[in-house]
Amino acid sequence: MKTEFLGMFIISLVLSFTLGISLFYLSENIYTEFREEKYLDEREKAKNYLNDIVGNIEGNIDALPINSFNNKLESRVTVNNLYHLSIVDEDGSIIFNGGIENLESRDFLFYDTIDFNGKKHIVFVEGRYQNNELEREILAMLVIIVSVLFFVAAFFKLANKRIDYINEISQKVDDISGGNLNTFINLKGNDELTSLAGNINYMAYSLKERSEYEEKVERSKRELITNMSHDLRSPLTSIIGYLNLIKDSKNEPREEIKEYAEVSYNKAIQLKELTERLFEYSKITSEKMIVEKQHIDVNLLINQIKEEYAYIIRFNKLDLKTKITNEKLEIFADPLLIVRLFENLIMNAVKYAKKPGDFLIETDYNNDFVYIRFKNKIKDKFNPEDLDRIFERMYIKDEARQEGKSTGLGLAISKEIVEMNGGKIWAETKGSDIIFNLKFHRSNKKE
Repeated sequence: MKTEFLGMFIISLVLSFTLGISLFYLSENIYTEFREEKYLDEREKAKNYLNDIVGNIEGNIDALPINSFNNKLESRVTVNNLYHLSIVDEDGSIIFNGGIENLESRDFLFYDTIDFNGKKHIVFVEGRYQNNELEREILAMLVIIVSVLFFVAAFFKLANKRIDYINEISQKVDDISGGNLNTFINLKGNDELTSLAGNINYMAYSLKERSEYEEKVERSKRELITNMSHDLRSPLTSIIGYLNLIKDSKNEPREEIKEYAEVSYNKAIQLKELTERLFEYSKITSEKMIVEKQHIDVNLLINQIKEEYAYIIRFNKLDLKTKITNEKLEIFADPLLIVRLFENLIMNAVKYAKKPGDFLIETDYNNDFVYIRFKNKIKDKFNPEDLDRIFERMYIKDEARQEGKSTGLGLAISKEIVEMNGGKIWAETKGSDIIFNLKFHRSNKKE
């Protein structure tokens, strides 16, 4: 913006300077014409004055006593003190001097002859042009004033668009501060003001996203509380009911009381798992959680977890298979969180996969990304709406909620972990299979 305003200043200065020079030459021409006309007028007045002097002397010469001749001329010259008047006789003697004294130089000289006492006399009228420097100075001052005014007008005319842009930015900032986050400032030009407008647009967009995110979080919290209230109340109601049966039992067989106690225990375990998952989700989604990233060999980690969960997977009638590339695949992530991510997806398959069936974990890659897939058979097909909402907090299909098998937080936690480590997760179905896809940036790229 400094450069732009400096350019405007220079352009205005050049234009005003050009105008000033043009006006100066124009005023000089006008002044010259005016001066020439005035000089001609002054010369004409001097001639008329000479004629008046000569006519007056010749018309009254006989009536004038000789000793009063000089007095008459002196009184005549005294009337007009703009010229120097001299009368010389034919012998060259000056018989009269009057008017302007000490006339060192002259601009004009006029003369005429008269007869007096039988002798010829010459009357001289000489003088200088009147000083016109004041008019010249006034013209010069007018030229300067007009040039300065033109400079100011030209500069503000050139800068007016940027000034209007500043006012527009100021108005938009007021709108944003008033809560209108949909405000957008049009980007004009390529200077500091444009950069400022772009930053303000980005700020408004960020504030809008933040506001929408906070609103979404608040809405999710309300939904979470509602759903958790239902899911906590259900096992608690069952536990209290069976404990009341045990408390009030008198003649019930021992086997029946044991069955009540076992159901109460299972419901308590379900309640414990629900509260642990809720705590885990709250911890992971907390802004204070520190992610300690390091380089992780994905294939090595999958083989380790495979061994740890082999018994649980086999016990649930699933046949675990892996399809791992021979290439070393590294990602930059928090190892504890990635382990938790893999465990969540394995346990999700254990809970919901069609049994007996296959459970496949495979890896793939390109130069920039590492892909990890968890694939298993499903009992019922997912409709598109269920598939889109599968990673939402507390989203549980009705049968899973009724059977008490799910807290609705496992996949939501998985999504949070993936995003915290700069990755992406999505689900898709192919025939009777559901596939959970993970995508991470590869940290050991081959150049």
